[in-house]
Amino acid sequence: MRGLLQLFAAYGGFLLFFVLEAISFTLIVQLNQRQGEIASNSYGMATAYFDQASDWVTDYWGLKNEVVRLQGKNIKLMEELDNARYSNAVNRDTVGQDSATQAYTFIGAHVISNSIISNNNFLRLNRGGRHGVHPNMGVINEEGIVGIVVDTTRHFSQVMSILHSQARINASIKGTGYFGTLTWDGRDPKKMQLNAIPRHAKFVTGDIIVTNSYSHLFPAGIEIGVIESFEEIQGNNFFKIQVELFNDMAAVRNVYVVNNLMREELDKLD
Repeated sequence: MRGLLQLFAAYGGFLLFFVLEAISFTLIVQLNQRQGEIASNSYGMATAYFDQASDWVTDYWGLKNEVVRLQGKNIKLMEELDNARYSNAVNRDTVGQDSATQAYTFIGAHVISNSIISNNNFLRLNRGGRHGVHPNMGVINEEGIVGIVVDTTRHFSQVMSILHSQARINASIKGTGYFGTLTWDGRDPKKMQLNAIPRHAKFVTGDIIVTNSYSHLFPAGIEIGVIESFEEIQGNNFFKIQVELFNDMAAVRNVYVVNNLMREELDKLD
């Protein structure tokens, strides 16, 4: 009680002023039609604003949870694809449900920073060592390849973007068997160059470029882009091929880190 009296003694003038202001405002609103309409309209606008803000927060967290749920569902589907499995079949009699071993698994992640404007671009993901992410893992999304993990901490990872001067991606022209190395010339973030395709190779503009089994980073058959144009270089035995990417690296948000379960065994051969 004594504390309450001390509080009133210290702030009594302010509290009294606040109470009188509230009473005055209430009387004005109740006794004047115009002021009442203004107050009612202002209250409605304020309520609508806070309701909208509340809905936005709810939708944001709901959407975030939905993204995680969909990523988990996509991972299950991706791991069931043929290019994520290694066939153990030795002859026709051994083929069965147990004749394929899981070769790749995937870790869902979200891009927390990205760049496309320099010659050496990087991304950062919200997944790191504690989530099973390690250097030399490939990174993909629904539209194609994204990059290669180069460093990790416990909770985060650094990814060398395919838009990097040192990025070298093994790729093939779909349906032909011809393969080369995909690089970026530092210009258009929607275009990469496929090198080392011999001049006797048969292909046309519009052919699809895919990952191949020569790389330990990505499952084979992931579509990367299409051949936009090509030309023969005088004195060179290879084509200069321009590839238009399916992926828009400026809009990459949700990705999958590729875990090659047979990487250690392949590295022993290397």
